[in-house]
Amino acid sequence: MYFKIVLQVLGGLALFIFGIERLSSSLQKITSNKLKSAINILSKKPWAGVFIGMAITAVIQSSSATSVMTVGFVNAGLMTLRQAIGIIMGANIGTTITAQIVSLKINMLSFPLIIIGFIVFFAGRRRSIKNIGMTVLGLGILFLGMTLMTDALSPLKENQIFKDVLIKFGKNPFLGLLVGVVTTSILQSSSATIGLLIAMASQGLIGIESAIPILIGDNIGTCTTALIASIGTTITAKRTAFSHLMFNISGTAIFFILLYVFKLQNFVINIMGGSAPRQIANLHTTFNAVTLLVLIPAIGLFEKIIVKIFPGRDIVINKNALYLEKRLIQTPALAMEQAKKELFRVAGITNEMLNLAIERIHKKDTLIEKKLLDREVAVDSITEDIIRYLTNISQSALAYPLSNELTSLLHIAYDIERTGDHAESIMYLAIVKEENRMVFSRVAGEELGESYRKASEIYLSLLAGIEENNLEKIKECEKLESELDGIVRRVRTNHLMRLQKGDCLPLSGVVFAD
Repeated sequence: MYFKIVLQVLGGLALFIFGIERLSSSLQKITSNKLKSAINILSKKPWAGVFIGMAITAVIQSSSATSVMTVGFVNAGLMTLRQAIGIIMGANIGTTITAQIVSLKINMLSFPLIIIGFIVFFAGRRRSIKNIGMTVLGLGILFLGMTLMTDALSPLKENQIFKDVLIKFGKNPFLGLLVGVVTTSILQSSSATIGLLIAMASQGLIGIESAIPILIGDNIGTCTTALIASIGTTITAKRTAFSHLMFNISGTAIFFILLYVFKLQNFVINIMGGSAPRQIANLHTTFNAVTLLVLIPAIGLFEKIIVKIFPGRDIVINKNALYLEKRLIQTPALAMEQAKKELFRVAGITNEMLNLAIERIHKKDTLIEKKLLDREVAVDSITEDIIRYLTNISQSALAYPLSNELTSLLHIAYDIERTGDHAESIMYLAIVKEENRMVFSRVAGEELGESYRKASEIYLSLLAGIEENNLEKIKECEKLESELDGIVRRVRTNHLMRLQKGDCLPLSGVVFAD
C-alpha cells in the first residue's frame, strides 16, 4: 500500500511541478519583452521595484524566474543592487498567488482546462495562440497533479505513525523548518512544497501548527535557485542572490520570535480563518507581506551589510555610446572626431576580448566566458550606433577628404566589430578543446602564444597609428604583418610535422589550426 501511495504522490508532484513550469514558461513567452521593459523602467525606486516584482511574479507564477531574471539584469549592469532587492522582495508576495489558487476546491476544472488548452495549442497557428493554449494546459496539469496528491494521501488519515511524525513537526519547529528548506531546495519550487502541504491538509493529515515551520522553511529553500544562477556572475549579481536569502532568513527569524518566543501561534492561526488548506495559503501570504512591511525600510541597511559580505567592485562595461553627440552632426569634422573617439573605445574593448579568449584557452573559467560575451554585446551595440552616426553624417555635403575619411571609418568600424567576433570564436574553440579533452603539446602552446603576441602588437600599433594619424607607424604595421605571416607559415609547417610524427592528435590539430 505504501509503495502505491509514494508512487502516486510522486507522480502527482511531478505533474504539479510540470504544470507550474509550463504555465510559467508560456506566460513568460507571452509577456517577455513587456516584463523586461517594465523591470528596467519602473524599478528605479524600492517601492516601485516591490510592485514590479509582485506583479511580474503573479503573472509568470514563478518567484525563481523573477529572481533569476533580476540576477541577470544586475549581472549585465542594467540594474543596481538596491533596485534588485526591491524586486526580489515583491516577488516573494507574487508567488503566494499559486498557493491561493490551489487551496480553492477547483480541482474539477483540471480536465476541462487540459482539453481546452490541448485544443488551442494544437489548433493555433500563431505562436501567441499556442502560448495561450500551453498556459491553460499547464494550469490544468497543475490542478490534476494536486488532485492526484490529495487522493493518494487519503489512506494515511488512519495511520497513527504518520500522524505522530507530523505532530513532531509542530512540537519541534526547527525540525519542520529544516524539512521545508531541504524539500524546496530539492524541488526548486516553493509552490510545489506548499502544494504538497495543502494536499496533506485537505486530507486532515497535517494541521496548521505542524505546517507553519515547514511553510516558513520553504521561503528559505526557494532562494537556492537564485544562488545557483549567481555562480560565475559579477560581484553585484552575487550580492543580489544573497540578498534574497538574507531577506527570507530575516523574515523567518521575525516570525519564529513572534510565534514561538512571544507565543502568538494560536492568535495567528485564529485570524487566518477557514479550512486548513486556506489557512496554509493565507499564512504563506501573510508571512511574506509582514516580512516585506517590516524590512523594506531597511533596504539601505541590507545593501550595506551585503556589500560588507561581498567586498570589491565590478568592472562594468558601458554598452552605450559615450561620445556620439548628435548636435555635432551638422558640423561633420567635429562629429567625425567624436566617432573616432568611440571607435577607439570599442577597439580597446575588443582587445580585452582577445586577451580573455587566449586566457580561456589555458584556463577553465566560466567567468571569463561571461566577461567576454558581455563585451561582445557592448561591441555590437556601440558599433551599430557608430555606423548609424557616420551614416547620418554622410547625409551632409562633404568635401572629398572628409568623405574619404568617413568611408575609411566605416570600414574600420566593421573590422573592429569582426575582431570581436574572432575573439568569441576563439573562446568557443577553447570550450570545444576542453569538452573533448584535447591537449596541445608544450611546443604548440608556445607557438600559439608567439602568434598571438605578434597579432596583438600589430593590432595595437595600427590603432595607435590611426589615432595619431601617424603614417609611419601605419606603414610599420605592414612590416609587422609580413613577420606575422612568416610566423604563421612556420607554425603551420611545424604543426603538420607533429601530425605526421604522431606527436599531435588529428582532432586537437583541427582546433589548433583554426
